[in-house]
Amino acid sequence: MSIIQKAMEKKSASLSKKTVKSSSDNDLPPSSELLSGQSLIQDLVHETDSANIQSLSLSQNIEQDAFFKPVHQPVMSDGFPQAWRRPATIEIDSERLRDLGMVSHTDKQVNSGITNEFRAIKQKLFHTAFGSGAQFQQRANLLMVTSASPREGKTFTAVNLALSMASEKDKTVLLVDANVLKPGVSDMLGIQAQAGLIDFLQGNVTHLSEIIYPTSIPNLRLIPAGKPHHLSNELLASNKMEKLMNELAHRYPDRMVIFDCPPLLGIVETMTLSKLLGQALVVVEQDRSRLDDVEVAVSQLNKDMAIGFVMNKAVRNVFGQYRHGHEYGATEDQS
Repeated sequence: MSIIQKAMEKKSASLSKKTVKSSSDNDLPPSSELLSGQSLIQDLVHETDSANIQSLSLSQNIEQDAFFKPVHQPVMSDGFPQAWRRPATIEIDSERLRDLGMVSHTDKQVNSGITNEFRAIKQKLFHTAFGSGAQFQQRANLLMVTSASPREGKTFTAVNLALSMASEKDKTVLLVDANVLKPGVSDMLGIQAQAGLIDFLQGNVTHLSEIIYPTSIPNLRLIPAGKPHHLSNELLASNKMEKLMNELAHRYPDRMVIFDCPPLLGIVETMTLSKLLGQALVVVEQDRSRLDDVEVAVSQLNKDMAIGFVMNKAVRNVFGQYRHGHEYGATEDQS
């Protein structure tokens, strides 16, 4: 029985005794004490004082932020608890990105060449994700960026694509470092490693909201790779990962989610991820990538995906779908 119920019953019993003793008062109007409720409030205060005293010693040991936790965590339709804790904002040095020749994501017009290249690429991806092409693809707003082999520029491409999309006025972008074997997004952005995807899949992080980091760049969110684990493929193939993909695909209809994935050849994690995503962007480095390797790599992707190509460091349009011609600045993409 609750404290409120006990107090109300106590008050009711007290009033009944007064009525029995003064039967001549039956025709009088109800007591002003009952109308005002003041006595009931006083009784409630008295009843709760003892409970408060007993709990005081316990509450002193609880961290201050614990008081902001809801008593019941609302659960979404796919089984994930609703976000309640907001991670600290990650500061990204925009001047450093500019000096590295990255895409402009501010109102300042810098690095116009590469900015225009990625502007053209993202429009095709938006069409597939949100336009008429979306009806033919499952999870079309989930994009894999990969390559046949390492060091062809896939992380550079994924980060620049995210920066370009972040400059949109009516869309947001979530960049996921899904290269769980050799993470590269944090290094390219010049930020420290944080808890991320693998930590969440292992259960070391309870809430999805704890690994989606806001950044100092408007409209850009980040999920780091997290701590490497020897069962990374099994974690990526788990039911929890499937639920996570549904959450990311459907919760925000205006959000593009970019996954910087490992290379395709010889790495099973990339094939596992391709089964969960709707689009793939394969980065090919001109005069370095072998066409045979590219063909074998693409054959390993999910056949239901929409697949496009980016020719990195290109001087001519070989594949004819997407391209960008850019030489790296001080940092080489080793992924």
